[in-house]
Amino acid sequence: MNIFRWDEKYSVGIQSIDDQHKEIFRVMDQLFQSLKSGMASHTIMQIIVDLENYAVLHFKNEESYFSQFNFEGLEKHIIEHKEFIENMATYKADAQAGKLASSFELLHYLKVWIDHHILEVDMEYSECFKKNGLN
Repeated sequence: MNIFRWDEKYSVGIQSIDDQHKEIFRVMDQLFQSLKSGMASHTIMQIIVDLENYAVLHFKNEESYFSQFNFEGLEKHIIEHKEFIENMATYKADAQAGKLASSFELLHYLKVWIDHHILEVDMEYSECFKKNGLN
């Protein structure tokens, strides 16, 4: 049973971006399952690497559209992306130091990130992207 599941309330109305956002739910559920089974210490590094790889590709994709469509909220959005990358580096360092509590903190961080970043910040570009032909 997946505890972290995609819900249409997270849809920005652009299929390719929604598909990318669904990946973070998959990774969150993977982290939750590894915590539940007591395997987090064995999987946390791969999960963080997956999140870092996800972020690089996803943020690059969004940011290319920001430039292409002259999106007004570009600067604020890019700051949030950089903060996510910095936070992943911190969680990675904690995991390398063997701090299991960082796995729980990471799960909480990701849930807060999704609710804030997708539901609030990403929704700001939805109309701009749609007006420029993305769907």
